[in-house]
Amino acid sequence: MSANDLEYVGKMNPQKQTSLAEDSKSELEEIHADQAHWAKYGTNRSTKSAKSKREIMEELSRERFPWEE
Repeated sequence: MSANDLEYVGKMNPQKQTSLAEDSKSELEEIHADQAHWAKYGTNRSTKSAKSKREIMEELSRERFPWEE
């Protein structure tokens, strides 16, 4: 293969090689940041505001039939 046979594809951007320890350290930092976020803000399913099926049905019945109270 001669130099004339090579095809120019584009400029390469060299990237720094990282060790496995560095990679795992950065991933752990991301995981801890996510855990801290969820610990601070919680999730949509708050156990404090969760109602039982019976409570939900009673509430719906009161809304639908207000004259029974």
